[in-house]
Amino acid sequence: MTRSRNRAVSLIVLVVFSLVIFCSSVFIIVHADHDCTGEDCTVCIALAECHKNLNMPGTAAAGALKLPMMLCAAVLCITVIKSRSEHTTLISLKVELLI
Repeated sequence: MTRSRNRAVSLIVLVVFSLVIFCSSVFIIVHADHDCTGEDCTVCIALAECHKNLNMPGTAAAGALKLPMMLCAAVLCITVIKSRSEHTTLISLKVELLI
């Protein structure tokens, strides 16, 4: 019982950690070219926090995590594209249309 609970907890931690890294990266990309309002710019403060989140695990750990996260994102994108591209039509369902 504890083994499955430990796996669930470690999976949740992995998902949350990956989500923080992904969201921080997306925020940096989206707001990289913003109009700064000065010294107390909230976007600049948020960008600094995102940089801190990305550099917190260390350079080696962040580099080691980028490849698996990119592979997971690629697999997720491919899965979504395949599920959306399979069309269910009346012909594929072999429905006979009689008038």
